[in-house]
Amino acid sequence: MTAAESDAPDLAALLGARLCHDLISPLGAIRNGLELLEMSAPEGEAPAELQLISDSLETALARLRYFRLAFGPADARSRQPFAEAIQATDAMFAGRFTVTWETRGLDMLRPVARLIYLAILCLEKSLPVGGCVRIAVADDATAELTVEGRRTAPPAAWTHVTEGDPIDELRADCVQFALLRRALVETGQRLTATFTETGAELHLMPQRVGQPA
Repeated sequence: MTAAESDAPDLAALLGARLCHDLISPLGAIRNGLELLEMSAPEGEAPAELQLISDSLETALARLRYFRLAFGPADARSRQPFAEAIQATDAMFAGRFTVTWETRGLDMLRPVARLIYLAILCLEKSLPVGGCVRIAVADDATAELTVEGRRTAPPAAWTHVTEGDPIDELRADCVQFALLRRALVETGQRLTATFTETGAELHLMPQRVGQPA
């Protein structure tokens, strides 16, 4: 990456943020319409179809908000409250794949938060039957993600994240791995990942001087 390229705006991140922002507004309007329909129904007699639509809508909104955090730009000077991070992951992940946080302090750097969000998406892809991800953020540059699952199936794309190996065929369902690698290089961070048959440990840390990216 040349100096000019590194200083250029991240068009992919800006596009992701724009799409998420523009889609949230009409979905929010649909939610308001559903609430009016529910209010107009006799008490306790709202159709089950409305609840189904409402649940699906909330899922869509949660995913858009999460994707905006994971795929959108991350100002190096901004910070994100842990309360917002917990709310985002709780809304996004439930059921067989869950995320819990162990926090110290009130917030974390926004670029570090973005790295964690992308890493979570990569882990979701690596746990075909679900699991639990525990996140411990030690400081502004160090975090640990511990995974407990029933079975792991880490894609080969993990070596792209940790070692920079090329991805033979980048598919849409694995784009998070390429984005995570790029974000690591841009922020001067590195990530190690160790998988077992039923778990994994990820360590996020600053890149050492002279150490290969």
